[in-house]
Amino acid sequence: MDKFQKNKYRFSSTQPLILIGNDIVEARNEQVNQLVSELIKYKVLIRDLVNSEVDYSKRNELLTIAMFIINNFQLYDAFVKNEDVPIDVLHRFTRVDKKFLQKYREYIVAYTLIFGNPIYKNIQDYVQIVENSIEDEEEKNKKEIIEYEEKIGFNGIVIGKNKKNAIILTSIGEFKKVKLNQDVINGEEVKANEKKTLKDFKIYISIVLIFLVVFSISMLYKYNNVVRTIVVETTSPIRLEINGFNRVLNITSSTEKGQLLVEETNLLDQKLDRAIYKIIEYANENEMVKSTGITVTVTGKELRYNSLPETEEYIYKKDLKVRFNNSGREHKFN
Repeated sequence: MDKFQKNKYRFSSTQPLILIGNDIVEARNEQVNQLVSELIKYKVLIRDLVNSEVDYSKRNELLTIAMFIINNFQLYDAFVKNEDVPIDVLHRFTRVDKKFLQKYREYIVAYTLIFGNPIYKNIQDYVQIVENSIEDEEEKNKKEIIEYEEKIGFNGIVIGKNKKNAIILTSIGEFKKVKLNQDVINGEEVKANEKKTLKDFKIYISIVLIFLVVFSISMLYKYNNVVRTIVVETTSPIRLEINGFNRVLNITSSTEKGQLLVEETNLLDQKLDRAIYKIIEYANENEMVKSTGITVTVTGKELRYNSLPETEEYIYKKDLKVRFNNSGREHKFN
């Protein structure tokens, strides 16, 4: 068996000679249909090849592995007989990591089928490969990558399609999903733009997700963080803890009657204005108002002017004596 030579083969960036004619397209159509059927026997779907992110350098590496299988009878015979890549034997002769071989199994199968069987001659003529010389291998690889990164759109032969999209095989061994602007058949060459998938927007999606996480954390912090404490002095003092959204985060009382008020009014997560109004209303209706009236004391972040319209309306309507101490600023209602 020949010794495995890493990077022995590469896909050529030289534009393939396009043979035009119905006979050529029909022949390639038959070959493509047969290739797709044969791939299924090897448990490989075209969409699996599209979904794999395989760059130019890695495709050349996989091509070299496929050509090693083809050029060694023992490996190729096992490949055809078992309809699978002989990973254990291949690893033993190439020393390529088994995990790598398993991960890119679909590509190895596809390349081995295409270049190992002469019935796919028209496809082989389109997907051009060359054998590297040791001296110019590095320089050629650089050139290939630069040439193809600058291209706009993709040329390739159709190997699968539906009404709006097609999967093409390019001359450098790529499997791309593209948008169709015309009706085509398998085996026909097209030039089209790649169909965008979620992977193409992963940077933007990541930014949005990071923003949402940060936003959610800040909102959660704002909700759970106490910015002011309010004590409503009835015959039983009621203590409220208010969060950054001006809602009741916690409410307590040190007396039995005050605890009953807390239970019956159910003020957790209520807006501050609504909560104070309900406490004063309950106190007024249940004889919990002192002879000197009710005192509301705000500690912490000062309340904005006119932030308690519902409470003020009730106080004036019932003609109650209520005194507010708004973080040191006092004023009276009635």
